[in-house]
Amino acid sequence: MKELLQRLSAVDEDASAAVKIILHFDTLLSQGAGLESFVRGAAVLSGYPAGLAHPQHQLWLRIDQRGRAVEPVDDLDLIKTWAHKELDDGSGALVWVERSENSVIDSVLLERLAAGVHLTLERISPLSIEDDAGAVEILLSKTSRDARRKAASRLRLPESALVSIVASPAAAPPPYAGRSALVSTPVGNVRASIIETLTFPSGLLAGVGSVVTLEDLPRSWAQAQVSLRLANPLVPIVRWEALGGLALLADVPAEASQGHPDVAAVGAAAREWGLDLLEALARTDSSRAASAALGLHHSTVQTRQTRVEETLGFKLGTAEGRTRLMIALALHRLAVPTSSDG
Repeated sequence: MKELLQRLSAVDEDASAAVKIILHFDTLLSQGAGLESFVRGAAVLSGYPAGLAHPQHQLWLRIDQRGRAVEPVDDLDLIKTWAHKELDDGSGALVWVERSENSVIDSVLLERLAAGVHLTLERISPLSIEDDAGAVEILLSKTSRDARRKAASRLRLPESALVSIVASPAAAPPPYAGRSALVSTPVGNVRASIIETLTFPSGLLAGVGSVVTLEDLPRSWAQAQVSLRLANPLVPIVRWEALGGLALLADVPAEASQGHPDVAAVGAAAREWGLDLLEALARTDSSRAASAALGLHHSTVQTRQTRVEETLGFKLGTAEGRTRLMIALALHRLAVPTSSDG
């Protein structure tokens, strides 16, 4: 398929782009992705914000070109001034890309987006929820109270339940039986689990959002995703409430943090020595304590600390230096698609 794309690109750029769009949405369908994944794909592929307006189901989704959920648009007249397409279900629902000119590529993208949304709605429709994963996706989305009530009923959760949302790596075995779904996010697939009582399997990396009512699950899910990106073998379970002011770093644009000298230096040091060493040096007050946390000989860690300090350009023997490293580490983990611990 890569060879075909290369040949098409050499002959006709539009044809190559159309094939990429088709492959992307077909892959989402085969993975059973949620509605937000399809809208995100349209936004990233087009380079413009994209959205879904489905008044019948009270679904209003809007994703910017960076793949982040933003304030939805529910003005159908405004939506129709952009490149858009109605779903083939007679509901009057619309998908759109926020540019006025409707090119050939836009038409292909909107057709595939509309088809993907239509098929996904059939799978996770609040009128007929087929499985627990579909119910989880509904509770994580900003949708109608009726849809959320039906999804909660499917999951055997009372409307008054207090729950936590746990984000864990998609490639890891599901940490909990039931009430979980693989969800596409800006940094790849993540498993979302809705939990009433938290017990964690050994070795699991996980991020935990605030304990909330079912109505507030979307907010807790966003928190859990941030927390998961900060989890590592030394601190495998990261709870949002424990992050304190560090949680504010999630709002720093990736391009801004990656351009900071400390974050660039952390990336260079991590490539040579691994993130685990940097985490241990940031979280302990001596190279001896860091060596105990890592299970390495003290002299080995001491030597590596000296080399790390040369790369970073500042010392780690003070509280200020360790705090500086901790912040740079957090910004690094939040800015890159995946971590490379160890």
